[in-house]
Amino acid sequence: MRSDRRRGQDLLDELSTAYDGLPGVDRSLMFGSEGLRVGTKFFAFVGAEGELILKLPADRVAELLAARAAEPVHIGRNPAREWAGIPYPPADEGQWRDLLAEAHAFVAAERGQPPRSRRRATEGS
Repeated sequence: MRSDRRRGQDLLDELSTAYDGLPGVDRSLMFGSEGLRVGTKFFAFVGAEGELILKLPADRVAELLAARAAEPVHIGRNPAREWAGIPYPPADEGQWRDLLAEAHAFVAAERGQPPRSRRRATEGS
């Protein structure tokens, strides 16, 4: 039986094909999981329990936490203000897809890269 981490990674792998070939986007290991980054800055990877861990603006993370749509991500003892864990399995695949697009846009803007339009990021889904 496959673990939730493996199933979460499979779903991220499927969704991440929308980012293949975008300027500066590549895949690399983050905490034992293959994640997505722009340049050297990660915007998504899968946690130990299969959750999708995303880098988002702090106010968006707070909104997701308040709505109980995400769990805090701890780095050491403290919660990371700009990281949210979206549980696996997702309520629906579209939730992960949409939040992945938000995370990419946020990190791409931080890195000075043009963010991929939401329409293009979700085409073919």
